[in-house]
Amino acid sequence: MKFSVIIPCFNAEAFLDQTLQSCIDQGEVLGEVIVVDDGSTDGSHALAKRWEQQNKKIQVIHNPRKGGQAARNTGLEYARHPLIQWLDADDVLGAEKLNTAQAFHRANPNQLLACPWFSFRNEVSPQQLVSDVDWKQISANSSPEDWIARDVHMALHCYTGSRNLFIKTGPWDETLTINQDGEYFTRVIAQSEGVHFTTDVAVHYRRGLSNSTSQFSPSKVQSLFQSIQSIQAVAFELESSLRMRQMMANRWQHFIYTAYPHSPELISAAKEKLKSLPTPNISNPNAVSGFSKMISKTFGWKALTQARMLRSRLTL
Repeated sequence: MKFSVIIPCFNAEAFLDQTLQSCIDQGEVLGEVIVVDDGSTDGSHALAKRWEQQNKKIQVIHNPRKGGQAARNTGLEYARHPLIQWLDADDVLGAEKLNTAQAFHRANPNQLLACPWFSFRNEVSPQQLVSDVDWKQISANSSPEDWIARDVHMALHCYTGSRNLFIKTGPWDETLTINQDGEYFTRVIAQSEGVHFTTDVAVHYRRGLSNSTSQFSPSKVQSLFQSIQSIQAVAFELESSLRMRQMMANRWQHFIYTAYPHSPELISAAKEKLKSLPTPNISNPNAVSGFSKMISKTFGWKALTQARMLRSRLTL
């Protein structure tokens, strides 16, 4: 059992060497790396082709600009090995990641394996292994219902699974512009027999990129709403329990915090959905510092959002 690593690539020339090297360093368990170039306008395609010429495990596919999800769907169509590792062109696999996953999937072909992610900006080093998540709080074994109800947020390259499982799930939603991986992996998890979490290996997630598709912008409000609708449909089909409904109430409240003051009609639609759900129990995610928490508590979360927007305009 070997791995196909699928990498969508758009204008990642500055990072691709590091990403591909982390794949090659996995050793014999690596069957192939499929780089799907999504119409890059920098030197990414030429760089990937040089790697292809030097290493028979690397295959470069040119995909005219269709977006990351289309590139992933294309990569899965070309994948020839029974195990799949998703990876973005600016992120890095940790040492022995695929060997550990291979051993697990031999015994558990219908489960997902997940691991911690740690953020970095340039070079990966032990001093930069910092994450926002307390990994000790995550159970080693979770049913699909448990994992989704706990709303565990993972970078997409934290997961490995069988090609059969991903084919069974169906394609990535190519209409989404934000929360694509959250929506997709909710569907994957629902099709699986559960998620095993290990801290024996890790992956590295590059932060600080201004063009990251995970960054919110007003144009993505509709897409964010659509992704949460999909997650709710999958979650409630699995289990319409109090804990699952609480998770979705928090999801919709987070959407309202994120979307305000853009698209009032979708904010109203989210409020309608909350009427049939438990009271949200999350705080404003924008209130991080002591000062912002004071503003939010004193003047309300909308005032904090307006202040953040004003500061953003003044610093342009």
